[in-house]
Amino acid sequence: MSGPSRRAAEVVTVVLGTMLLLVGCKEVEEVAAPVHEPAIVEDVAGADTKQVTFDEAGAEQVSLRTATVRKTGRGTVVPYAALIYDSQGLAWVYTNPEPLTFQRAQVVVDRVVDNQVWIKDGPPPGTRVVTVGAAEVYGAELDIAGGH
Repeated sequence: MSGPSRRAAEVVTVVLGTMLLLVGCKEVEEVAAPVHEPAIVEDVAGADTKQVTFDEAGAEQVSLRTATVRKTGRGTVVPYAALIYDSQGLAWVYTNPEPLTFQRAQVVVDRVVDNQVWIKDGPPPGTRVVTVGAAEVYGAELDIAGGH
């Protein structure tokens, strides 16, 4: 290559190199991936508690399981695993009125024997209550679930 052609090629190379550097230095805007919200929390009219509705993936993630409140000859029984206590020492269970939907219900404990809780007051026999995952439902209700 002779003088002017070589000089033109050098200028084009410098211009292209500068353009590439500028493009490379251009601020890149990061797009955050959508965060999966495994549960929706809604107010319940006339109640101090909220309703928590999980999607199927969220329910599977926390392995939610339920059992039925039973009536025996000695009274009404819930599994011990269903029982949770709040910071004031009140006893609660999470009822399951609809698929993947849960609402906290206060219970008055009469006695605990082995893995059974006899209750003086609480959900009626036949009500489904959470036995696995109650702490996670509680955390979702109070928005202390840890960013699931």
